[in-house]
Amino acid sequence: MSEILSEEFLRQLEHLALVTRRPVAGHLRGHHRSRRTGVGMIFTDYRPYSPGDDTRNLDWGTYMRLDRLILRLFEEEADLPIYIFLDTSKSMGVGEPGKLEFARRFAAALAYVSLINHDRVSMVAFADGVLSEMPARRGKNQMWRTLHFLERLNPDGETSLQNAFRTFFGARRTRGLVIIASDFLDRAGFEPAFQVIRQFGHEVFAAHVVSPEDREPPFGDDVILVDTEDGTSVKAHLTPELLETYRTGFAQYCAGIESFCRSHGWGYLRADTDSNFEHLMLRALRHEGLLR
Repeated sequence: MSEILSEEFLRQLEHLALVTRRPVAGHLRGHHRSRRTGVGMIFTDYRPYSPGDDTRNLDWGTYMRLDRLILRLFEEEADLPIYIFLDTSKSMGVGEPGKLEFARRFAAALAYVSLINHDRVSMVAFADGVLSEMPARRGKNQMWRTLHFLERLNPDGETSLQNAFRTFFGARRTRGLVIIASDFLDRAGFEPAFQVIRQFGHEVFAAHVVSPEDREPPFGDDVILVDTEDGTSVKAHLTPELLETYRTGFAQYCAGIESFCRSHGWGYLRADTDSNFEHLMLRALRHEGLLR
């Protein structure tokens, strides 16, 4: 495990938990609140009785006083379905440090936090569709399976977020938290793919993995620009003005992803690969409300 995450860092992660902004639909005992009309741990509210509700939860005292059927609601601890999507397209192999390596560590850390808190963790590697999947795992002893899954991933292929999400969520999935680690370099853009997730009602956290080369390409005057994923190329003479146009365009693209996420109540973090990884996990993700 130390090849991806140090033992010291893992000890720090053991004090954290993932946070969801809405009641979860999990059915196993965990550390997240699930509102149900059943016997639970904590009483939360009342609501009028509807035909078909469990009569065991009727408040007979209220019925005797007011002649009205009122149901008691409880919150119980439930496990949270966590779906971690890892972009393994060819563009994720670019950069120093590599974007995929950074995303791999990011996914491993969040999986570890989730597993020790008894959440159900599914891991999905994608490029132009779902490439491989680790079915839902639960419990700290499943971390070795997660690491084995992550260690086998290599960057290859083009990116289609929409294909990946349609394939995976086209099957019936319990609503949960979808975490995406990607550079979002998709020809179709990010919005069509995000609309797929919205359709299924999942909560989302987007980790936008950015390399120094993405921000500031190391270009000379005359260059051949090669698309990493499809291999097409074009000759260009780069001027300071053209480079500034690129920087502005890239910043706007990043801002567009963040704006979309914020407008839908989703979490967003720009994860620069040359930033301090442990600081990002322990402070930035807390600030963004994903960890506590």
